[in-house]
Amino acid sequence: MTESSFPTSTPIDGSIPGNTAPGASGFGRARASESAFGAVVSLRQRLGTLWQAPEQPCFPAIDAVQAYWEDLRGGRPAPARAEIDPRPLADALNVLFIAERIAPGVARLRLCGQHFSDLLGMEPRGMPLSVLFTAAARDDLARALEQVARGARVTLPLRAEKGLGRPGLDGMLALMPLADAQGRITRILGVLETQGRIGRAPRRFALSAPVQPHPNPVPTRGKPALRLVRGGKSG
Repeated sequence: MTESSFPTSTPIDGSIPGNTAPGASGFGRARASESAFGAVVSLRQRLGTLWQAPEQPCFPAIDAVQAYWEDLRGGRPAPARAEIDPRPLADALNVLFIAERIAPGVARLRLCGQHFSDLLGMEPRGMPLSVLFTAAARDDLARALEQVARGARVTLPLRAEKGLGRPGLDGMLALMPLADAQGRITRILGVLETQGRIGRAPRRFALSAPVQPHPNPVPTRGKPALRLVRGGKSG
C-alpha cells in the first residue's frame, strides 16, 4: 500500500479527525507501518526487474576446440595426436597448445600459440605447463593432468595474480587427452583462453574454482550378452 491509496482527508498517521477514542492513533500507526512495508517490498520488486545477474564468461575458442576434439574422438578414449589438423582450428591457434606427458602430473609444452609468449614474456616451448601457475596451484594442475592421462577431459577456471602493472585477468584452461601411435595417452591438446588485459609479464594463475573433470564414456563393443528365452523348446 502506498501513500496515494489513503484518502486525502485522512492524516498520514491514519487517525480520523475528531476521533479521540482510545487506540485510534495506534491503529493509524499500524496502517502507516503496513504502508511503509508495502512500499519497501514494491521498491525491491521494481529493482529486481531492473537488476540482472552478471553474464558468465564466454570462451569461444575452448568451445570450438572441444567440439573438434569430440568429433575427432568418435567414441574412442582419445583421438590420436597424428590426427590433429590445425586448419579447422585456425581461429584458436593463438591460444592452443600441445603438451607431452613426461612424468606423473608433469607435462611439457611442445607447441603453443603466441598468447603463451605474451603471458610469460618469453618463449615457453620446452617448459613445463606449470610455469603458468602459482606455486600453490601446481598440485591442482598435477592432479588435473593425471585425470587427463586416465582419459578425462578437464577444465580449470583461472584467475591471475594482480599487482603493479598486472590488472585483473581471468581465464579458462581446457585439457583434452591425445593418444600416440600405440594408443597410449601421452599428449595433451590444450587451450588457455583469457579475458582482460595481460599487462606486465609474466602472469601466473591460480584456480578460481575447483577443477572440473568431464569423464568421456566409451561405448562398449563386442558380442551381445546371452539372454534367457523362456518358453522355448529344449533340444
